[in-house]
Amino acid sequence: MCEYVNDILVPYWEEQKVLLNAPADQECILHLDIWSVHRSIQFCTWMDMTYPWIKYHFVPGGCTGVGQPCDISIQQPFKLTVKQTQHADIVNESLV
Repeated sequence: MCEYVNDILVPYWEEQKVLLNAPADQECILHLDIWSVHRSIQFCTWMDMTYPWIKYHFVPGGCTGVGQPCDISIQQPFKLTVKQTQHADIVNESLV
């Protein structure tokens, strides 16, 4: 998760801040689900110490569709399609 924050999220936000003429310490909000890694003391401490301008909030269980709409509208159908395609490939290989 730290690699995602360092390598993808922070560079993206820093670029957006420049484009919007926002101050370097402009706060940004990161919505996280309640996965144990996200809630770990180690990760939260690292976030607080490394990026104090990133304010993270946890989406309560059962509220993903409200708090993280991309998980429901984009990622879930994509993952389902990948899973179905993988299953079809395995079945086809077994029948050959």
